[in-house]
Amino acid sequence: MRTIRAKILIFFVLCLVSVGGLTILYYENTISLRHKLIVIENFDDLLEDILELRRYEKNLIFYRDAASIEECVFYLFKIEDDYKRLNKDIRRVIGQDEAHKFRDTLEKYKHVLEKGMGLVKGGTNKARIERFRLMGRDLVDFAEHLIMVKRGRIEARLNRSLIMPLISISIFFVLIIVVFLWVSRGILKPLHLVEQATEEVAKETFVPIPTQSEKKDEISRLIGAFNKMARELESREEQLLQSRKMASIGTFTSGIAHELNNPINNISLIVESLMEDDEELDHSERTHLYQDLMNQAERTSDIVKNLLEFSRASHPRLEQVSLEELVGRTAQLVKNEFRINSIRFSKEVQDEIPQLNLDKKGFQQVFLNLFLNSIQAMKGGGEIKAILQLVHASNEIRIDVKDTGEGIPPENLGNIFDPFFSTKKEDEGTGLGLSVSYSIIRKHGGRIEVKSEPGQGTCFSIFLPIGGKHEKD
Repeated sequence: MRTIRAKILIFFVLCLVSVGGLTILYYENTISLRHKLIVIENFDDLLEDILELRRYEKNLIFYRDAASIEECVFYLFKIEDDYKRLNKDIRRVIGQDEAHKFRDTLEKYKHVLEKGMGLVKGGTNKARIERFRLMGRDLVDFAEHLIMVKRGRIEARLNRSLIMPLISISIFFVLIIVVFLWVSRGILKPLHLVEQATEEVAKETFVPIPTQSEKKDEISRLIGAFNKMARELESREEQLLQSRKMASIGTFTSGIAHELNNPINNISLIVESLMEDDEELDHSERTHLYQDLMNQAERTSDIVKNLLEFSRASHPRLEQVSLEELVGRTAQLVKNEFRINSIRFSKEVQDEIPQLNLDKKGFQQVFLNLFLNSIQAMKGGGEIKAILQLVHASNEIRIDVKDTGEGIPPENLGNIFDPFFSTKKEDEGTGLGLSVSYSIIRKHGGRIEVKSEPGQGTCFSIFLPIGGKHEKD
């Protein structure tokens, strides 16, 4: 009974059993009431026959009507026939002792009536007549008592019949509540979680759905499959980010090579000077050359270290980051590209920007993607400007990256964040940079917007919440 299909099947079987049981109860109750009504009609007939017997009894006693004896005998035999026919019903209603008592009274009444001519002639004493009348009264009382008991039972059965619909409604109401709670907790709530997680996936945020591993129903299997898909997508996104990093490295490799060539040439010149003029140099000049040599070596080491640090694959790690410093360090990575392409870079900080709890490598990738896109959009040179400011109305930090490049056509603005969408030549980009950047920003609870006009340049605006979901209290 682990699957939803089995649970639904069992629920419908229970409903059918309940409906069938209630139908049988109603049918049995209706048949029973019908039988009881027939029985009480027969009891009413018995009472009417006894009352007719008493009427002719009075004519016999008070009016000395000899013809009344025949009528009394007729109704007496009729009452005996009624008693024999209703004997089982009478015993079931008032018990065997009461039935025997009625039978004895009827026999005594019959015995007295057989001597009815004495009553007609008036030769019977008053005590005997009074006893005869009391026996008749007992017959009437018996029939009335019999009818009263039977009516009471019918009323009790009717009352139970009135309660049965309330019991049925209560049972169905309880079943509906149980089913509603089961559907709400077992189906609707997990499906709502799947819906929310799907929306997060659409925003490129892969969050596994919590589930109970011991459950084996369809919803749990769906959630398990979704979590597996989310893990795979997250793994693929990390691979995508790494591949984009490598593509970015390939773009500015020539700049790095030129950057490394300068300190290496300087080191060669210093070593050459030391070798040629070592004996002619005094101590201070030699120390100065040694210091220059160390500086150039450190410069070379920093360039290689920054390159390796950026290209190394790593899982996101949140840390306190100064955005102002991060923008500056990223610009340093491509400063030679700026120089080669005659691009001026400037940074403007309009407010005091607080540190944020971010994935440092991820946001370095974001800024690098934006800088490289701007460089590729300004083949004849231009200007890139990074502006950092606070947006007090929404409690956000805004980072604008503006360039004076060729701009983006209006028909392409809605697609630039789609994976593999690119307007560049095949050897100039993969179409993944802005998609990866969008995903990184969304994971930090932020958003990215773009404004561009062909021939007027482009402005990418990043908005990051202060105290957002990745912020430390």
